[in-house]
Amino acid sequence: MFLERINTVTGDREWVVKDENYDLAQELARSRFADMILDYDRNDKFLAGLKTIIQEKKAKGEATHVLDIGAGTGLLSLMAAREGADKVTAVEVFKPMATCAQEITSRSEWKDKISVISERSTDLERIEGDLTPNIIVAEVFDTELIGEGALRTFKEALTHLANPNCRVVPSLGTVYVMPVESDFLLNFNRIPSFEGQDDPLGKCSGTCAVFDVQLSAVDRSKFRPLSDPIVAFKFDFEDASSIIYDEEFVREQVCTASGRLDALLMWWDLDMDRTGVNIIDMAPSWINPDYAWRDHWMQAVYFLPTKPDVEAGERLSIKCAHDEFSMWFDVADARSSIERMYCECSLHSMLSRQTLFHMNEMLQDRVFIDQLRLICQDKFIVCLGEGSILPILVAKFASEVCCVDSNPHFRAVLKKYADFYKLTNLRIVENTLKVVRKPDAVVAEPFYLSAMNPWQNLRFLYEVDELRQRFGEFPVEPHQGTLWAIGEKFEHLQNIARPVGTVNGFDLSAFDEISYKAREATDAIVDEQPLWEYFGRVRTEKIKMMDFEVGTPITNKKTHRRIELNGSNGVALWMEWQFGDSILSTGLLENYEIGDAPQWNIGYRQGVYFPTGKLFEAADLSLMVRFNAKTADLAFHFVKSDHPALPS
Repeated sequence: MFLERINTVTGDREWVVKDENYDLAQELARSRFADMILDYDRNDKFLAGLKTIIQEKKAKGEATHVLDIGAGTGLLSLMAAREGADKVTAVEVFKPMATCAQEITSRSEWKDKISVISERSTDLERIEGDLTPNIIVAEVFDTELIGEGALRTFKEALTHLANPNCRVVPSLGTVYVMPVESDFLLNFNRIPSFEGQDDPLGKCSGTCAVFDVQLSAVDRSKFRPLSDPIVAFKFDFEDASSIIYDEEFVREQVCTASGRLDALLMWWDLDMDRTGVNIIDMAPSWINPDYAWRDHWMQAVYFLPTKPDVEAGERLSIKCAHDEFSMWFDVADARSSIERMYCECSLHSMLSRQTLFHMNEMLQDRVFIDQLRLICQDKFIVCLGEGSILPILVAKFASEVCCVDSNPHFRAVLKKYADFYKLTNLRIVENTLKVVRKPDAVVAEPFYLSAMNPWQNLRFLYEVDELRQRFGEFPVEPHQGTLWAIGEKFEHLQNIARPVGTVNGFDLSAFDEISYKAREATDAIVDEQPLWEYFGRVRTEKIKMMDFEVGTPITNKKTHRRIELNGSNGVALWMEWQFGDSILSTGLLENYEIGDAPQWNIGYRQGVYFPTGKLFEAADLSLMVRFNAKTADLAFHFVKSDHPALPS
């Protein structure tokens, strides 16, 4: 079979061949279902909804057949069977997970009631058997509620697979939005510019794509609500005729504060059984007193085509639209129906939200800009990177700039910037071979669009090496990179990798067995996470793992360090770059004391490893890191400190 990977040296996407015995369970191990399984608020509310509706059917003398769509581990099927369902059909399209569900349910005392089908529910024409499903339970939601196809799932299941009086768990869904003013949130969407009113790429509002974020982690000082929450959409999952794929509404609310409408915050809730009692509420902690943390669903931010000023007491009208999978919004006027936003400048469709934030932050960083001026003033500078706005800054100070960027789309964006700001000293080329003479200095952030984590920006070393082979020695900034690690005790994030064991009274250990076996067959799974969104406390000192001297021969490296966890349940990893007299950190931003909440760089994802299996409760670990000079890959291996494989 073929799997896609990024060539770290070149940034190219490549297909690698895995033998036919490649275990798809490794994909299961990396999928991080544990957070969802260990979401007890979710579990308890689904259980309560099933209990209410099964009892309702039983009270009417009806036999009950529960159709569990998107069954996952089979947890909801087990709940339905335990609550008295006569038959349960579990449908799961992801084959490794369907196999897992089959294993779990076959070990249970309800194995004769539950059957597992590995299909997409919308591909089924009917459910075999004499008893047509009269209860549907489905967990087919995402941050946007409908993004995983919930509307079609319920509509077609009710129409084709269930009997006419079928009940659904959950029964109702409601989407809320709240208008806010926030310069902080705008940094995730605004086009970077030297002056706030500049439009170097034209007046592009971005895309209507959802920006999912843990709103409870956003400091309250970073935004200001302009009104109370507004009901944007209401969905009745039990009424197929009311489920419309394309709808548009105008919702009104009185503004409680004056300000500029920069964005809408969004969340949703689910009424599990139509009683108004069993509610899964996704409102952030500053609204919901019973807030339950989860990462498989979050809250979201939507940006609007315009940013109007509003006054307290003004009646605000918001246009709300959705199709089968997504939502979009605008400020209402009498002119026309709402149009979906599309990126016209290429930047929003090319970059992640965090990269846009990083660019805007960099243009506002006076310390870095002053350092850049010292290095680049009146010199011929070569800028390296891919998707970096650094060349635009450098061109303000240098006499001449040659920007090397392998991405043709971003080169076009840089050309627009150069034209707008009349940067006639900036030349943009696709590779280092196009650099025609020896530079006075080479600079980089370094940043590459193809990098999935901070250390994949080590591609910078190879581009410097290519230039040195042609032109000999020259100054380079940054001149050193360092891989760092630190132990952190997370409040919740560790749940994405925790063993699940017994959940709500059901033995789900088969899930652990499959996923841990798969993990043992690979290098340590280091997740990429925006750690600023996840609360935790630092439990160790910073640990230097590996240095990379820029401009020296690139060779294989290996190192190991002992990490005394001191209560940590995760190990964070990031890169720091020595740029002149400044430190450019992709991770920790401030000094700290043990026990402090760390301040993570919002513009990058950091790496994080969670001990699993035999390492789950270890007091200390040894981290072995190997750098492959040929591929630029870093391999991580965590073992107990007394492991015999450790170097002496």
